[in-house]
Amino acid sequence: MKSFLLFIPLALLFCGCSKTSNKILIPSKTQFQREVCLDWYGYRINTEKAIAELNLKITVESELMAYCDFFKNVADTK
Repeated sequence: MKSFLLFIPLALLFCGCSKTSNKILIPSKTQFQREVCLDWYGYRINTEKAIAELNLKITVESELMAYCDFFKNVADTK
């Protein structure tokens, strides 16, 4: 009887740990903007592509830098 009582919590623990989530992680708009800005800061994409992906109406690099300064130090929300 004692071994059966020990088996129940172990079975519950196993069932709880083995379930996988079916959620599809869709990045929020803020996360997307942050990733684009970090790619631009890291020279992975050029200025024109960053402006196009962010849908901005700016044309100069200094304005993009001012826009991306917000995202440079934002903590990752994942």
